[in-house]
Amino acid sequence: MAYNGEGEYHPGEWCTFCKAAVRCRARAEEKLRLAQAEFRLPPLLTDAEIEEILILLPDLTKWANEITAYATDAAVNHGKEWNGFKVVEGRSVRKYRDEAAVAQAATQAGYEDIFRKSLITLTEMQKLMGKKNFEDILGGLIFKPPGKPTLVPVTDKRPAMNVTNAIHEFNEIKEEM
Repeated sequence: MAYNGEGEYHPGEWCTFCKAAVRCRARAEEKLRLAQAEFRLPPLLTDAEIEEILILLPDLTKWANEITAYATDAAVNHGKEWNGFKVVEGRSVRKYRDEAAVAQAATQAGYEDIFRKSLITLTEMQKLMGKKNFEDILGGLIFKPPGKPTLVPVTDKRPAMNVTNAIHEFNEIKEEM
């Protein structure tokens, strides 16, 4: 119905299931209205305003990413030209074309320390040894460092961190002179 301009438009969480969600004017107007209201420029935001923004950010970010993906797809796959934008080649990482040929050429040139030897990943090690042997043999040699503190909605299933401990666990890194 949305593609045909029929029905009533009521933007909300259900828009995720609509095929027209990315191009929906009612949804765009709602998100832009929210953004304008939430990001007005008073001298300082109150805690209540920050809480309201925190609630809205995931949906606003998701919508912005959907628009970016849609526009990129239209430009790359359908030749759409967007005023003020262009398609460029993204960042890439150099790779060896043929590792065996690289090793041979480097060795022939007299370089010896061209290989690294490292342990297999924990998952591979556990699969190799089996869970019980893995725990018996390596259990005391493995640790899981605390994760970086992340702010999430109260409904998230993870337990809350003790913030006073977080202050001590995640000390600031200070440059030495």
